[in-house]
Amino acid sequence: MGKFMGVDGVTLANGSTNLAVAGAVTIYTKAMRVTKAEYMSVTYQAVSASGAPDVKIEMQQASVMPTTEGSADANWVEGENVADIEANLITETVHNKAINPPVLPFIRFKITGNAGNPVDTVVTMKLNKQEDF
Repeated sequence: MGKFMGVDGVTLANGSTNLAVAGAVTIYTKAMRVTKAEYMSVTYQAVSASGAPDVKIEMQQASVMPTTEGSADANWVEGENVADIEANLITETVHNKAINPPVLPFIRFKITGNAGNPVDTVVTMKLNKQEDF
């Protein structure tokens, strides 16, 4: 068996890679299947032209696809005892963080603008996976 390194752009339900977090709001990225991932990391950056971004990024997981992509869903949860990807991302530098592959087959990211997050904040993310093939 071999290994394959893949990079997937994290998108919104409409396919956009610009994850707009307009103020103190919550957005959900499109669900991604990760059943073959052995090792994963996420590369991300938040930018704003009008001030410092301030966002929280969490990874959610589920055993089923969301009922409606981009919306809250009772089947989707953050793992217990799993740290946030970022609790207060306030810099505009590129970050890369290793994440443990979840035990459930699907993941997505929940991004919340903290109080004071500018309305023109945009987050970009890529999921990096090493998979068996």
